[in-house]
Amino acid sequence: MSVKNNSLRIIVALLCVEEMVVITFTPLYGVQSTEQSCCYLLEVDDIGILLDCGWTDDFDVALLEPLAQVIDKIDLVLVSHPDLAHMGALPYAVGTLGLKAPVYATLPVYRMGEIVLYEAYQARTKDDASFKLFSLDDVDQVLETFIQLKYSQKLRLSGQGEGIYITPHAAGHLIGGSIWSIVKETDEIIYAVDYNHRADHILGKTFLESISRPTLLITDSMHLNKEQPKMKDRDERLKDDVVNTLRRGGDALIPCDSAGRVLEVLHVLDQYWIKLKLKYPIALLSTMSYYVPQAAQAMLEWCSERISKNFDIGKPNPFNFSHVHVVHDLEELDKLSSPKVILATSPTLAQGFAKDLFALMAPQPQNSIIFVTTPHPTSLSAQVQTSRQVVIQQSRNVPLEGAELAAYEAKERRRIQNEAELKAKEIEEAAMEDMMMGIAEYESEDDEDGGDGDVDMTKTTIVPLDKPTAQLRGSFRVGFGQFATARYPMFFAMEHKCEWDEYGEAIQPDEFKELTSTAKSRKRKGKAKDGTEDVNMEANEDDADTGGADEVNENRPMKTLYSTTTVDINAKVTFVDFDGLADGRAIKNCLDKVKPRKLILVHGTPETSSDLKSYVDSSIDTCEAVYCPNAKECIDIESDTTVCKVSLKESLYTTAHFQKVGSHDVAYINGMLDFHGTQCTLDKADVELPHAPMRLSQGKITLDSMKQLLAKAGFKANFSGGMLVCDDGVVLKRARNNEIMVEGTLSASYYRIREILYSQYTLV
Repeated sequence: MSVKNNSLRIIVALLCVEEMVVITFTPLYGVQSTEQSCCYLLEVDDIGILLDCGWTDDFDVALLEPLAQVIDKIDLVLVSHPDLAHMGALPYAVGTLGLKAPVYATLPVYRMGEIVLYEAYQARTKDDASFKLFSLDDVDQVLETFIQLKYSQKLRLSGQGEGIYITPHAAGHLIGGSIWSIVKETDEIIYAVDYNHRADHILGKTFLESISRPTLLITDSMHLNKEQPKMKDRDERLKDDVVNTLRRGGDALIPCDSAGRVLEVLHVLDQYWIKLKLKYPIALLSTMSYYVPQAAQAMLEWCSERISKNFDIGKPNPFNFSHVHVVHDLEELDKLSSPKVILATSPTLAQGFAKDLFALMAPQPQNSIIFVTTPHPTSLSAQVQTSRQVVIQQSRNVPLEGAELAAYEAKERRRIQNEAELKAKEIEEAAMEDMMMGIAEYESEDDEDGGDGDVDMTKTTIVPLDKPTAQLRGSFRVGFGQFATARYPMFFAMEHKCEWDEYGEAIQPDEFKELTSTAKSRKRKGKAKDGTEDVNMEANEDDADTGGADEVNENRPMKTLYSTTTVDINAKVTFVDFDGLADGRAIKNCLDKVKPRKLILVHGTPETSSDLKSYVDSSIDTCEAVYCPNAKECIDIESDTTVCKVSLKESLYTTAHFQKVGSHDVAYINGMLDFHGTQCTLDKADVELPHAPMRLSQGKITLDSMKQLLAKAGFKANFSGGMLVCDDGVVLKRARNNEIMVEGTLSASYYRIREILYSQYTLV
């Protein structure tokens, strides 16, 4: 019901329309498999919403074929997490497939996603000069399409998406990671993949448990059969594995992502180093390593409440890692003394410095390889954890020499010549068009002077053939019989008129935008030796002015040499679960609390999806349907609610008593609906009927939230046997009808605790 109060004017009755939202869901990839990447198409009426656009660090184009088939249907993109699995395919989709839709995400997803995409490109092209699937220009183009939102910020779409609201909420897995709420009329769609039910050192837990009864929940089942370790046990195991390796004189390699869960690992190690006053170096090795802690230091409001409070009371920034050295290549790493801890990209060992270091460190028994993320079953990191010998494919870039260099230069000369000829032809055609326009204008002027069609020699300049001809825009030459009009007496060149306003010459924003893009492509954020200036990540002509062997090598044509190496794994290999993802028990508990009307299971194997579907069918009676679609299988979901828009008469609105419930104004009204054809109006009832008071609250009141409220009020409360035991024996417990009951002896504490509980509800 939409009501507008404008000086209590009578509201014009709206059309009473029965509307039903049509929802269509098509998983493109990331279903019924162990694939980590996610990409799904959600269509709400006529609006196509792409839920994530992930890829793997193998960059297999065949995986993106379903995305290419629906690229024209996409009106906007919602990105949930800043990693390759959720946004890695955006540069290819924009640069090659032609995606032009805006991308919505939180600020950390934008900032960390920029680092992730740059690092992925640098890691791949470092040893593979033939990689051409996307460029850094494509990454920049993607970043320009981002629209940043805050948690719980409700954004109303315009245009064709009128009436649709999108809202990000905390997912708890990566900094800035989101679960998305898509609302239209009375229907709410929740997209929640890769969330964490438990708070970490850096991030709080997911917001998903606070959502109740959505029309449709799209969630994952990948980790259904896993059990997340306790945070204390996890931290202790990582510390023990690392310190034991260092004390026996070995180096510890931790393959990790570039800007995600690596922050949690760094925080644990840095705090442990401070506590024990250890002196061993901790190295963060990646091309973009300098920017990771720098970006995180400015995002404390996106972290857990504890971190924000500690910073407010004067404690140091938790991302100011005092024992971490940021290094950008193996030469810088060698300058650090051994033994040391090395965190390097990538976790799958498919590319990056971690792959190079693994080949060097694995044969040495004093070293350790510590994995902190669950590997894909077919990845190299999975093979390393299950065998003692692996075969790895290595590559390196070398400059062209001899006949190969000569052939390449000849090919480049032909390409440049062809481009020059094509450009000259285009200039000639443009010049001819300008000249013909000038002749047409001259003839029109001559006709206006009353001429009979003869050429007026006072307005014509004939160029003799025996005199040097004037060059026109590069290649076109003026010869006999061609005229320069009086408007352009010297050159056949268009004189563009400048627009002026009251401040002078009008500014053209597009010219500055093009200049900014050019400058950004010439000089990018790259590795910084001193941490203060950016270094060009692309080879260009300007590098020749800097001198030095590195710049010269970057400008030389390169080729990629591939080789196969067998690596004997004598180092100790361990796995410590730092995934930060909800396990099977947590997933089931979340579904019990959310109680969706309809459920779609994605991002899981056939076994986990089938098991979770069986659990929902047997345990959650309110869930009407559970879908486990295959890739490219379209699911049509029609809303089961009918929306009827009515207008509210002024006489009824002015007598209603509104009360605040969260961010809403709520009132109980007793009225009569009056239908007049297609119009519907709500007016004051003739007879006032009594009604039973209702208790309303914003969201579900839980015992956990009550514990926090009581702690703020000075009460000590602890959980015991599923109940919350407070001061003086006052007990809060959940009744069968889902209400909270207060029991205990009558005392000052009892009445105060009951008052705190009552204050969470509004009586209407």
